[in-house]
Amino acid sequence: MRYNLFSRAVRLLNQNQSKSGTFRLARGAGSKATTASSSSIHAQPRGGNAQAPEEVSPAEQQGLPAREPLVKNFFVGITDKELLGYPEVIAREEMASLQNALLPLKNYFAEEQPGQLALDSLKQLGLYGLNVPTDYDGRGYRWSASLMASEPESAHTSLALGLQSHRVVVDMLRELGTPEQQQRYLPALGSGQLIGTDAIFEYTPPEDDFFGTQAIYNSDAGTWSLSGEKAFVVVAPAGTRQLFLVLAQTQRINVPGDVGRGSTFFLVDAQQPGVRLGELHATFGCREAPMRRIHFDRVQLSEQQILGICYEGNRHSELLVRFARLRSSLLGIALSKRLLNQLTTFSVETTQCGVQIKDLELTRVNLAQGMCSVYAMESMLYLTAGLLDEFHGQDVTLESAITKYYTLQQLYAISTQNLSLLGPGSLHSGQPAERALRDSAQLCTQGESLSTLSMFIALSGLQHAGQRMNEGVRKSRNPLFHPGHIFGKFLSTASLESPKTRMQLAEHVHPSLEAAAQCIEHSVARLHMAVEIMFTRHGNAIVERQSELQRLANISTAIYAMWASTARASRSYCIGLPLADHELLTANAICTQGSADVLRLAMEILNGNYVNNDNNLIRLSTQVAKSKGYFAVHPLTFNF
Repeated sequence: MRYNLFSRAVRLLNQNQSKSGTFRLARGAGSKATTASSSSIHAQPRGGNAQAPEEVSPAEQQGLPAREPLVKNFFVGITDKELLGYPEVIAREEMASLQNALLPLKNYFAEEQPGQLALDSLKQLGLYGLNVPTDYDGRGYRWSASLMASEPESAHTSLALGLQSHRVVVDMLRELGTPEQQQRYLPALGSGQLIGTDAIFEYTPPEDDFFGTQAIYNSDAGTWSLSGEKAFVVVAPAGTRQLFLVLAQTQRINVPGDVGRGSTFFLVDAQQPGVRLGELHATFGCREAPMRRIHFDRVQLSEQQILGICYEGNRHSELLVRFARLRSSLLGIALSKRLLNQLTTFSVETTQCGVQIKDLELTRVNLAQGMCSVYAMESMLYLTAGLLDEFHGQDVTLESAITKYYTLQQLYAISTQNLSLLGPGSLHSGQPAERALRDSAQLCTQGESLSTLSMFIALSGLQHAGQRMNEGVRKSRNPLFHPGHIFGKFLSTASLESPKTRMQLAEHVHPSLEAAAQCIEHSVARLHMAVEIMFTRHGNAIVERQSELQRLANISTAIYAMWASTARASRSYCIGLPLADHELLTANAICTQGSADVLRLAMEILNGNYVNNDNNLIRLSTQVAKSKGYFAVHPLTFNF
């Protein structure tokens, strides 16, 4: 997905610079207020003459009032202790029914091989309608149940990639679709007669515009003409109707230039005139999921095919990426579990020089690290899904981004570590480890890159913090006018090495996790101090310090992993789940390592460019660019 978040943040910052303080970050066009309902977008007019619905669906009415955003508040040193109670959004009776309903899915995917999976069987199992409301003949699962029901299929990454893309389209229709659109599309999408997929990415996007794919409005006919092409679109099997969710650039009528430029979501049927399937991409991984270019040649679209509000595609895309991040995270978790299980089996069954590999210390450490990573991934995913299910309109923008960022990072680390332990046998084409490495690389690069995600996480957190810390940072940046403020900070005994906290998180978890709770408290305090240091030191130029932004993203990611793991382990032990004592051990290990990583990264931010080696690397890069690559002469060269 082509979103240049960094340059976009800079443009927003220049347009909305605050007069009261030079550090305050602009609020992006796609940001969502904490208490805003997901149905509030229907209160605004749609494009053309279409009327926005006033009714709110029963699913949207469920849930408690939204709480303050969890991770965003970490940036200002605030924690919500109530959210250390891991969410139980599926009642006991409903969980029993859900597990019974999942038995056919588990049995089917345990028996069938990837090449033998039949489309008719997938339809009969109801996989296309997991998140379709019951009013439209779907199962009506909300986020936690939907993700749980998607786990069996995740054993086949390529298949799951297509199904998750389909569900993202359903999610968007549930949130943004009018009743007429929902009645028209959701029953067919739920039965599998119509398969949805998003078409967002472009090979060669223009330098100055959002997208090369453009839709032009014809006011006389009241229609839109869509032209352009999209790439890496997961397509349905031949002979199946397909619905593309296309994000195209649009221009407001009689508003020329950048002011009138926007983007709009369109629902495009693959059978419409002008829609053509292009070349098949030979991808590095997920090769069983066919991906193609899609060409649009003056496709005529009605106003009823606009999803959401016309020209507000940039704002609606926040919903799209949030849905896609959560669902793609599930694929990474399933693949990580499979890799860990394969490596464990290999270690138990393999003996070298009379010693089982599982008894070697290095192998044991690698297995334990893989266990901690998968445990944290899973805890973060279902905590985020639980927040969406439990609280109406909850802001989980950062939580969903962090979950995907952490999952893909750890997935790739696990897949490459497997190769080193399995040895040359893993190099054969078609081996499980080789296929898993390809699929891991595909998931890490398809859509958003890890670097883009890290910039988004840091800038979103700083944007939230800038609104809360405006007054304090303004005083710190003008010390001569506020000597009392500076003197008070000078007398403070808190430091990155020894932060002072009064969060009392240990009171909300099992006593065995007191040390883990203390690690979280110290890490949140260090994140807050690092944010204050960056604001005071750089002001608005903070958006240009990408190395420090990446450190900030890694700090917040580590804290959320610690938080989710501790909350889950505490619940498991308190209700007596099997092996809950080892879950306590896992959470403690995650928090111990996470706290050490946070301290290291925060100290690098405090030390600055001239101490943490950033300045040396930046200066070196200048010569690399000037020489267009490696510039050192051969080590045996004479100069006389």
